[in-house]
Amino acid sequence: MRKLLTLKPRLATLPDRIPTLQVPRANRTGRDADPRRALPLNSSAWQRLRASVLSAEPLCRDCTRRGLTVAATDVDHRDGNPANNDLVNLQPLCHECHSRKTAAEHGKRVAWGCDADGIPLDPAHPWRQAVDSEKSPATEAGQTDRFPSL
Repeated sequence: MRKLLTLKPRLATLPDRIPTLQVPRANRTGRDADPRRALPLNSSAWQRLRASVLSAEPLCRDCTRRGLTVAATDVDHRDGNPANNDLVNLQPLCHECHSRKTAAEHGKRVAWGCDADGIPLDPAHPWRQAVDSEKSPATEAGQTDRFPSL
């Protein structure tokens, strides 16, 4: 008597995953985000350069310009070119100012916020420009056309 043969299934089984075309991401993220970068962010050379910039000027340059005292945490390339690591091209910024500058360079909307009077902090905002153009020595002294001091 002959042995029974195992019958092969009539329907083929599908693989666990369906192969798809892998499209590369348009915007890479992380340490390899910019191939123009001369020094990788995790290299010891960049860490030394970053430390020297932050020790030479420990306060955020933008915040200092606005009259605030905020510690710098990031080192920014002023011209936006990550391959240009000259000391004159590097500036210390706090994380908030660095994020704001980077977003503006990438064409994104940047929110600056408002002061205690509700005036936008962004110097390019039309409301801010209107307020700055109205300022005069009389306004600084507390006298305005609308509300003269009695």
